[in-house]
Amino acid sequence: MQLALAFTQDLKLGHYIKVPPRGTFMAQSIATLVAAVVQIGMKEWIYANVPDLCSPEQEHKLTCPVTEVFFSASAVW
Repeated sequence: MQLALAFTQDLKLGHYIKVPPRGTFMAQSIATLVAAVVQIGMKEWIYANVPDLCSPEQEHKLTCPVTEVFFSASAVW
């Protein structure tokens, strides 16, 4: 929901500074697509090249704190 509001604010700002709506929408859409491809590529690379990714004994200390926070939050609820 927060990302949708930020997207709408960008379109509104473009309207205020007289940028064509189609140009603003196209720029936002392309940026979203590029960001998604880069993030998926990086995640796939990390999963393929970092051994023992979510273990506490991992060499580079790349643990998975989000899963622990999610488990804690779900246990509270």
